[in-house]
Amino acid sequence: MLYKLFKLLNSSSLSASGVSINFKKGPKAIAKSILWILLFLYVFGVMIVMYTLYMVGTYKYLAASGNQQSMPLITMLLSIAVIMFFGFTSVASTYYTGKTEELIMSLPISSAKFFEAKFAVSFVSDAIMGLGMFAISSIVYGWNEGLLTNPLFYLGFLVSALAFSVVSVFVIYFLFIVILYFIPALRKKKLLTVVATILIIVFCCFYGFLNSSVSLSVTNPEFVNEKMGQSIDKIFEFSSKTPVFMYMAGALNGRIIPILILAAIGGGVLFGLVPLVGGMYVKTLNGFSDVKSKKISTEKAEEVINKDVRSVSVFHALFVRDYRNVVREPAFFANGPLFVYLFPVIFILSFSIGFIASGQGLGGLIGTIKESAQGANAEVLELVKYIAAISGAAFTVFSGTFANLATTSFSREGKALNDLKAMPVDFNMIIKVKFWHAMLYVGIADVISIIIIIAAYILFQVPLSFGQLFSVMLVMTIMAAAVSLLLIFIDMFIDTAHPKLNWENPMMASKQNLNVLWSMLLSMITVGVVIVLLVFVLPKKLYALVIVSAIYAIISAPVGAGYFKYAEKRLKDM
Repeated sequence: MLYKLFKLLNSSSLSASGVSINFKKGPKAIAKSILWILLFLYVFGVMIVMYTLYMVGTYKYLAASGNQQSMPLITMLLSIAVIMFFGFTSVASTYYTGKTEELIMSLPISSAKFFEAKFAVSFVSDAIMGLGMFAISSIVYGWNEGLLTNPLFYLGFLVSALAFSVVSVFVIYFLFIVILYFIPALRKKKLLTVVATILIIVFCCFYGFLNSSVSLSVTNPEFVNEKMGQSIDKIFEFSSKTPVFMYMAGALNGRIIPILILAAIGGGVLFGLVPLVGGMYVKTLNGFSDVKSKKISTEKAEEVINKDVRSVSVFHALFVRDYRNVVREPAFFANGPLFVYLFPVIFILSFSIGFIASGQGLGGLIGTIKESAQGANAEVLELVKYIAAISGAAFTVFSGTFANLATTSFSREGKALNDLKAMPVDFNMIIKVKFWHAMLYVGIADVISIIIIIAAYILFQVPLSFGQLFSVMLVMTIMAAAVSLLLIFIDMFIDTAHPKLNWENPMMASKQNLNVLWSMLLSMITVGVVIVLLVFVLPKKLYALVIVSAIYAIISAPVGAGYFKYAEKRLKDM
């Protein structure tokens, strides 16, 4: 029973069993599985290499001062921090996903079993992360210290990873349960979306810093001693105040007593405490549902009607419905529109953190750019306008189309699509709403690009007139709109032709939707091809961008007209 519940609740994640089953479903499913495997190998391969380089640098720093015996402590504290972070993200995203929890609560299943299965979903992902981190850092340490031949060494990092994962996930769930149990007003999916969003932003900042640190440690070995050493010294200071952590870290040296203690703690939490809080967890789910009922008086009903009921156009009503459907669902928002806001943050932070970490000041860089801009001639300024326009357009297209609104237009509806089709609404209107909703985020991305260009213009004191600056922003907007228009039509065609409507968890419509992967590849290829043409083929003038925009607009017109006709017919058969 527990395993079946786990499989049902874990349907939102891309499991190995799901990938293996696809190899038995034909060429399309096999291609899908291969693409997911390649993407998985690339992402995790990069992360593994970065973390390995970081831990190698850490060991070298410790060995230089004769403190390599503290490597297990650093491994333990760093792993706990990462496990806790991803645990918070996982719990915030899956604490309440909607109809799945409501269905399970209606079945004759005990609260303890329900929560154990829910706990297992977050625990498995955290345990994999923990095992990976403990294994990499422990192997780096064991290789240099000659511990790889000791069986207890392997048992030590295995037990440590599992025990700390169990305890971390339980602590996180317990905090959520206590807060939501005593403060029912906080039982809102939007609040969990905000929490998950903040954590993702924090992770992106950390990832940018780690990426910059690793890159600098390769090109500038002194960076490890000067910068990374400061962080390691702070961990030493913390460990001196908490000797219990130092003792428990002995498990990574293969010491049997700390291993047994960690195993006992992990087992006690898993088999003792987790079943006890199941009842409280189930009670905290009451209030999350979007469907609520409340008995009110006649006077109150009239007040609500007069206040909340107003006449709007059909397009406006459908557009607001589609917008709210995305914003209030963490799976849709985090895997789509969030990228529009997050991409510029990642870009700016990665640049700033990397520059600061290298030991240089931003003031010096800004001063150098100012001097270069002031001394630039007319030809150079023309090139600057061209580069600013093409960079802004590429930035807008990339971040705007990566919102994945077009490529999940109908997949997001799922089984609710039948309800939408049953409304007395023209199908063409539904398709237009989906189209303009996707274009909305291109517009938001364009506004962000304009803000960045204006900020750079003021900060670097570029000697361009307002008219010249306006022409750059106008050409950038025209080009971004023309290219995005064609991409959105193609993305919507992909989702209209092969929508993923049969899902129980929103994650399956976004994270496990192969249409999203095709859209990402298409966007990257398109942006790359356009940049190559504009940099190496066409003249470096603003009118070249206008010509490219006109070509895209001319192509988009028949493509868009053909799509709307096709989509209206296809929607009847969905």
